[in-house]
Amino acid sequence: MVTAAAALFAVAVGISPWGVAAGAAPVADKAPAPTVVDDEVVVIERNALGAVQSVTRYEPAGSAEKLRAELRAQGVQGIVPAGQQMAPAQILACAPFVGTAAAWCSHAWAYNQFNDPQVYFLDHTPAGYPVQAAVGDWYQSPGIDSYYRWHTQGCPGGGRHCVHVYAVNSSASWYGLTTWAPNAPSGPAKVELNTRLLTNATQRAKTTCHELGHALGLDHNSSTNSCLKSGTVGPGWNTHPSNDDFQVLNQLYPKPGT
Repeated sequence: MVTAAAALFAVAVGISPWGVAAGAAPVADKAPAPTVVDDEVVVIERNALGAVQSVTRYEPAGSAEKLRAELRAQGVQGIVPAGQQMAPAQILACAPFVGTAAAWCSHAWAYNQFNDPQVYFLDHTPAGYPVQAAVGDWYQSPGIDSYYRWHTQGCPGGGRHCVHVYAVNSSASWYGLTTWAPNAPSGPAKVELNTRLLTNATQRAKTTCHELGHALGLDHNSSTNSCLKSGTVGPGWNTHPSNDDFQVLNQLYPKPGT
C-alpha cells in the first residue's frame, strides 16, 4: 500500500520544473536488501497542504545524528529520521545502477528542446572554491551538459537549467548541501558549501564535486574512487567523478547528445 507521504512526493515531482527527462531510463525501486548507511541528513520541506516544497541533502562533517540534533536546535523542520532515507518516498538511490554508483530517485532534468539537458552552474563563491574546475569535470560526462557561469551573468533561459552555488558560513556540522526546490526564486536547485568547515583545498574540491554531482541527478557512490563518496577525504580518496558516475548519467539521460 502506498503511503500518503509517498503519494505527495510523487505529485510534487510530477509538477516540478525539472520534470522527468524525456526518454530517460525508467526509475526503479531501490535494489533489494540495501545496506542502510547513515552518512547524510535529508530534510523535506512541505507546504500547508503537505505537498513537498523542497528536498535538501546535507553531507555531515562527522556524525549524521549529531547534525540532525543541531538542525533541530536551529528549528529546522522536516528532518528525516535515521534509517528512513530510502523509504517510503524513495528519496535516495534508484536505477540506473553502475557498479557502486546510482541515480537520485526522481531527480532528472528535462531535455526541453536540446539533445542533452543543459545545466548551468552560477558561481557565487569566493576565491579558493573550485566550482569552475568541478563543472569542467562534470562536463566530461555523456548524457548531460554542464556549464560554468559567474552569477552576475545570470541564467541564460531558453530551456536551459540553472543551479546557484553559494559559499555560506554555518555553525552546523555539514560540509555541503544540495536542495531541489520547485518554483524557488533562485531556480529549482541550489548548492551550498560551508566555509567554516571546508578548511583545505582537498576537502573543498571533493565537496564541490560531490554536491554538483547531486545537482545533476546522482546519488552517493560508496567507492573511494568517486567524489560522491560521503565523508571527510581520507588517504587514496578521489576528488573527481568516477567512470561509474558518468555511466549512470549516460543511462539516466540516454538520448543521443550533441
